[in-house]
Amino acid sequence: MKEIGILELKFHIKYLYTIAKICKTKDTRVTIFTTEDVLSKLETYLTDTSNYNIVLKKENECINTFLKRVKKICNEKIDLLFINTFPLSVFYIPRFFGFRPKCKTIITLHTVNAWLKPKPVFNIKKLVRTIDTNLSVFIANKIILPKFDAVSVIYPPIKDYILRETNYDKKVFTLPFNFFEKQVVKKIQHDKKIKFVVPGQIEEHRRDYDVVLDAFEKLFEKHNKSIELCFLGYPVGTYGNRIIKRCKKLQDMGYHIEYFESFVPEDSYNEAMKNVDFIILPIKVKSRGLGLIPEFYGTSKGSAAVFEAIQYSKPFIAPNDFKITGNLKSSTMQYNNSEDMEKQLANYIENVDKINFLKDEANKNSKSFSLDVLQDYFTNEILKNLDDL
Repeated sequence: MKEIGILELKFHIKYLYTIAKICKTKDTRVTIFTTEDVLSKLETYLTDTSNYNIVLKKENECINTFLKRVKKICNEKIDLLFINTFPLSVFYIPRFFGFRPKCKTIITLHTVNAWLKPKPVFNIKKLVRTIDTNLSVFIANKIILPKFDAVSVIYPPIKDYILRETNYDKKVFTLPFNFFEKQVVKKIQHDKKIKFVVPGQIEEHRRDYDVVLDAFEKLFEKHNKSIELCFLGYPVGTYGNRIIKRCKKLQDMGYHIEYFESFVPEDSYNEAMKNVDFIILPIKVKSRGLGLIPEFYGTSKGSAAVFEAIQYSKPFIAPNDFKITGNLKSSTMQYNNSEDMEKQLANYIENVDKINFLKDEANKNSKSFSLDVLQDYFTNEILKNLDDL
């Protein structure tokens, strides 16, 4: 029986849930090292916490002391420890200077360029951030990263990017942000509306919502009786509010467009995602990344939105410059601009059977990310090869 540990102190609750489920097999016991706040959020997804050993940071315990306790437990009983999130900041990194348990350790890299391709950056207007970024990535690359036996990433093309574009010479594993949970494929009837959704917060740096609205303004003119569009996330900042105003204007024109002006409850979000026909992911590939170091969604940084398409087994549309992993290509449509999006979607709207074909493909493709497949990968690629890490 192998003892697995997972350390998560602040972020990526859904990913913590995924790793916990993948690691919990008939041959393992899993210990989660975390905080009260993270655990309370985790229990929204992980309803069987009694099957896990939970070690919590005490209320008045500082991070350094907690990490010493985690290290002691790992030295005594853990065979493999996953570090899910490691914020790169000089205010956080020093806490891990003395953290090197005797067990094997795997750290998840969410920003590959920052960790593996550090380059000095400079911005006179953001001097403090410049200093923090440069110090953080230098320390992470030279001091912190060598402590770990391997790395993991959430999206297969990111692994390809590491192998192709960096000098990292240890093992690289792929453990996705989410996994497929069996869904019933609901075919579109010819007399029913086709439901399109754009999931996630309406933020300028994440997605290009204007390209979607530009395309749908034209689609609504011709196909208003056949389509629905939903922005499944609340607006952030001036940009988000401007997008909501555009939505209201289209709604006033009699078009079926749904939006939210505040947080979307988890139950409502899940129900909406189960009932859509097509997910639109207008991802801005170039991300602001860590500090001033650019990252690129799909190659050096993952996007959770792709894994929602996998979780709910839905076909999706993404920009042409977003890297699509091979086992999702047959259920994905890609576009160059709003005109191209409008033209391609019009073709699907006028030929519902084509969308139903994509929905069948999405269901087949998502099965390669099912929990049993991922657990087999974890067992055969990681657990059985611990001595080689």
